[in-house]
Amino acid sequence: MALKDEISLPRESERDFTVAQHKIVYGIGALIIGAGMLFLVLEILYHLSVIPLWIYGMIAAVFLLGILVCLEVKNRQLAVCGNQWYYRNIFGKVKSYTLEDIGSAKIVCNASGGKDDLRIYNKEGKMLCRLEWSMQNMDIAILWLRDNGIAVHMERNRKQDLPDIHQPLEIEEKELRMLSKEVYGQAKKMAETWMEKNRKLGADLVYGFAEYHGSKVDGEAEIQARESRIEKGGAKPEDYICVLEIYVKKDGFFVRDKKKRLLAMAFPVFYKRKDKTVKGEIRLYYEEEWKTDLEDSLQLLLKYLPGHKFFLEQMEIEYELQKEV
Repeated sequence: MALKDEISLPRESERDFTVAQHKIVYGIGALIIGAGMLFLVLEILYHLSVIPLWIYGMIAAVFLLGILVCLEVKNRQLAVCGNQWYYRNIFGKVKSYTLEDIGSAKIVCNASGGKDDLRIYNKEGKMLCRLEWSMQNMDIAILWLRDNGIAVHMERNRKQDLPDIHQPLEIEEKELRMLSKEVYGQAKKMAETWMEKNRKLGADLVYGFAEYHGSKVDGEAEIQARESRIEKGGAKPEDYICVLEIYVKKDGFFVRDKKKRLLAMAFPVFYKRKDKTVKGEIRLYYEEEWKTDLEDSLQLLLKYLPGHKFFLEQMEIEYELQKEV
């Protein structure tokens, strides 16, 4: 293990990313300290001749808790620079490790306590650091661990077995056409089964793939703008994302809800992103969770459609929904 004394955190400009508490937590620490001051003032104003010793202990504990919360925000963080990473604890002590020091990582869920965290261990099973799930850039930290070949597991619970954290499948671009045809076939079967089973609703599902420049995709848009789309057969850019889109129609018209929002579903299936290794190569991934997400969405649609007011609109989608990409 590469452990050194009196190590400093690297400058912000030198870091790939930093995992740290949100600054808003300072406010929580300030409120706790304020509560401690209030208790102290009340004790002074309403001082009795005999004050139980535990009252002073409680006031001191409140002050101490507030100070620890503020120190947590100020000091505790994980800074990553290439394959070197630095962890500073709540008291400001910094330890430096290399990627080779990490043996495994585990996500520990505490449903009753409402505090989930990520624990990183060395190859001997000793915990190197612990990070709250609510910290900034935890999603990037998980990707960094995955891309560098570190397994991220979920803690096994006595009451419930949690599955290991989902890992998208890395694929080659030459596999995209065949795999997309397979996905389309599965989606078609699910959609047709749903429509046949729920014919009384009179709803039709229009579905297929649409390809986009991921950096230009507007998550709030009903239909993506023209500049975000990739023409069929075009080259796959570095920010490529392929989405399975499903629209709801009735009597040949597109369905909008009472707020005039288009009734549609979108599931990212294939996408490219830069991995978090030192090399930082662009990789193509297959998101296998689309099927579970579609199943859940169709169940919600089945419950949502009956008894709701909808508007029908004659319109056309400006682009072709594809059966393969």
